[in-house]
Amino acid sequence: MKVLRVTLALLRERLTRVALTTIAIAAAVCMVIWISSSYDALHRTYDDYANLALGRYELAIAPISADEDDFVTPAVLMPLRQDAAVMAVEPMWANRFGIRTTSDELVHADPTAQRSGDKRHLDGPGTGPQGVLPSLLFLATDAQETPFDITAGSWLDFDSGDAMQVVLRDDVAERRGLAVDDIFIVELPRPGADGESEQALRVVGIFDAPALPGAEGAGIPMLTPSTAEAFIPISTAERIASRPHRISLVGVAMNPEADVTQFRFGWAPRLSSYATPLQFQEAFEIEEALDQAAAAENVRLQSYAATAVAMLVAVLVIYCALSMGVTERIRQYAVLRAVVFTRTQIGLLVLMEGIALALLGLIFGVAVGWSLLQIVEAWFNQLLHHGIGLGSHSLLLAIVAAIGGVSLAAIVPVYRATQVKPIDAMTPRRLDTPEASMRRTWVVVGLLLVALNPLLSFVITPQEEHLGWATAVGLVSMAIGFILIAPAIVVFVDRWFSPILAHLFRIDAKLLACQITSNIWRTVGASVSMAFGLSLFIGIQVWGATMLAAFIPGDWTPDAIVMLKPGLPPDRVDEFAELPGIDATQCMPLVVEQPRLVDDLTNSAERASVTRQDNVVIVGLDPGGAFAGVSPLLRLEWVAGSPATAVARMRQGHACVVPDHFLAETGLKLGDTIALDPPRNAGHRAVYEIAGAVKLPGWHWQTKMTGLRPRTHRAAALIFADYDSVSQDFDLKMASHIWFTYANGLPDLKQIEESTVSILTSTVGENDRDVDDQAISARVVTVQGIREQLEGGARRWLWVISYVPLIALLIACLGVVNVMLASVRARRWEFGVMRAMGITAGDLTKAIIVEGVLIALVASFLSLGFGILSGWCGCGMAQYLSFFGGLHPPLVIPWAPVIAALAFALLLGIAIAMWPAISIGRTRPMELLQVGSDAM
Repeated sequence: MKVLRVTLALLRERLTRVALTTIAIAAAVCMVIWISSSYDALHRTYDDYANLALGRYELAIAPISADEDDFVTPAVLMPLRQDAAVMAVEPMWANRFGIRTTSDELVHADPTAQRSGDKRHLDGPGTGPQGVLPSLLFLATDAQETPFDITAGSWLDFDSGDAMQVVLRDDVAERRGLAVDDIFIVELPRPGADGESEQALRVVGIFDAPALPGAEGAGIPMLTPSTAEAFIPISTAERIASRPHRISLVGVAMNPEADVTQFRFGWAPRLSSYATPLQFQEAFEIEEALDQAAAAENVRLQSYAATAVAMLVAVLVIYCALSMGVTERIRQYAVLRAVVFTRTQIGLLVLMEGIALALLGLIFGVAVGWSLLQIVEAWFNQLLHHGIGLGSHSLLLAIVAAIGGVSLAAIVPVYRATQVKPIDAMTPRRLDTPEASMRRTWVVVGLLLVALNPLLSFVITPQEEHLGWATAVGLVSMAIGFILIAPAIVVFVDRWFSPILAHLFRIDAKLLACQITSNIWRTVGASVSMAFGLSLFIGIQVWGATMLAAFIPGDWTPDAIVMLKPGLPPDRVDEFAELPGIDATQCMPLVVEQPRLVDDLTNSAERASVTRQDNVVIVGLDPGGAFAGVSPLLRLEWVAGSPATAVARMRQGHACVVPDHFLAETGLKLGDTIALDPPRNAGHRAVYEIAGAVKLPGWHWQTKMTGLRPRTHRAAALIFADYDSVSQDFDLKMASHIWFTYANGLPDLKQIEESTVSILTSTVGENDRDVDDQAISARVVTVQGIREQLEGGARRWLWVISYVPLIALLIACLGVVNVMLASVRARRWEFGVMRAMGITAGDLTKAIIVEGVLIALVASFLSLGFGILSGWCGCGMAQYLSFFGGLHPPLVIPWAPVIAALAFALLLGIAIAMWPAISIGRTRPMELLQVGSDAM
């Protein structure tokens, strides 16, 4: 009880420190609640996103080709159903039919009334409520079980004999104002046998399947159960379409105990052997359409990361507060030891002070966090369908951040307090400046610890199962290393930057002499507090920029590529090359295919990544014009082989040039062969010998934006072969793309597209008069446009994920203000003497402000070193841990955001010193000379 009373008395003695520490801890707690509750709300909203595209199916089967005329062969159904790992195999047929619904009030009538021509309330063709399209994508099925949850009504009843049933997706029903038992009209593409031109359908149910807006615009060719806006029986679809049904998609539900990965890779070769090659679709394979799903899968990890950041911020803030308290109260603790307290009670006194600060911050932070959540829910109630609130998970993380923070922060202050002896009440305080020899030892040990992380990331690469531990050990050792180096950095900054700042602020350099080194550990604590958030920010920026470098198209690629539909014969490419603005000597037709590897050379079955896939993109071109000569089309850096030998071998046929990362992933070398499975020629193997390896930075995004991935959205590599071999092996009679460079600056791309369409139209007119004019198109994609789009999107996302470190920096600054206040309070008598000797209040104020700048400089040096190294090493480990690893990009430092962050830190250094500086400047000399420790 006496310990509690003394604790309360000490807290009342330093009300300003209690207030600042409480606010800082509350801000950290509020950050945890904000992030964790928001993520939890999104997780609840998208809790089905892991299976969003596939519904209750673990896998789906569809044609490899995106052509509308390709369908799944019925021969695959029976073998699948006989597989013990399969629970259900359900084929579906996709059609888009025009519809008409009521615009003012719903017509609750029987079908005969609708067919009788009573259309007074029906929207006309081309219109719809809220401007929606006058058509729906119907999936016809005979599945007895609904693929998605039914939110109203029921699933299709195939035993009722009712041919007019339809089940709508919830967002479609809401937009069109339809409910269960409502009727709408489907317009038949052609009159039925009885002459009818329309079919009435009754809504029997509504299912919950979040839509994928923009999927078609993004060029995602995959058809999935979730893309269905409505489900109808197959018999109804056949009646509307007036033709027998086909199979567009097959949903495969697996037995719970089945190994999906083993099943998938066991069946993949069998699926590609059919006349129309087929492929599996799995949730992660629809990644472009599931950006929100990927976020939903990672929300808990992000909330845990935010909790760790908040807890470390709380550690730093509470540590600064407790450490300052112990330093100031050495004599008080010594007197208490001499009078009544034991070592244990002294330690308990410090611990209870920390717990009191943590509890105050926790209570205040929870209250503010809950209030903010109510505001968020009011503003974004349409997005967060399940609402947002302070759940037990968020509250638990907040408690962990606060209580865990005080538990870690109190270790050193408690130890220091328990070492106080009664005799210390009679001895003067000693400055805690380490000896120079000790600093040198710490620098050596610190550099060794810092070097451990790069060694683990790039030299001594651990086994894959130990990579997580290696990453943690590397980061922790590097953090400890920089803390050991910090005293030397303080001395360096004091020696070299204090005179410069004294000159800039026009004050006597003697005022700054040893100002931050006289109490070096106080300076280190304040600098490390600021450096925590700042180094995280720099690390994120360096990591993001370095990882991005592997995906930005490099200088090797020509200026632009034109996508041709339906294609152009190679002998007509000269007409395209003669168009204005195009360099005729740098213009080359391409044939492109995306075949599967016969053997899983990249071990994608074990762990798929951006470079570990079971297929490649193969481009057929003229090897001489692409690689040889003084000015080749592709300006490549060769890492194996040479342009001369590669071109000579490629001209003989069935030889290829691969990217260097493909050799690293597969273990292949020059002269080895790769076997490919042509999608249009099932059972035939196309074998190519590796004649060279080159660097291809940015080929992923280049192929994504230019239609060079015609089958699936991922590929292991972009490889080049001769035009004739690729054309013959993969049955490609027409060039689908043309790579070209500009003649003089940026040409009129719209005019090039229009002229290309004219060439295509004349070609089609000569060869195939049945091709619709709407099927003819040409689109030019510039490499600079790809770079700008990728860099712009990446910068936005990097700044989005950088706000947590910036918030941590601001919160930590509250703890640094505590340090500055304590530092100024401890030197009140010294400042009084200076004022009595004639030093003006203005000079004294500027000297304290410069002290804040010096602390910020030390934090900047620490952050710059730790941030760059952690970002670089993080990229090194990401090559083995991340899905987007495997490309080994060079270190890239984005100096613009880094310099902006360092400048922001210097401004914060001025801001944190402003209050104590102005306070001292306004205090009269006699008050400063008075002995005492009045609370500020």
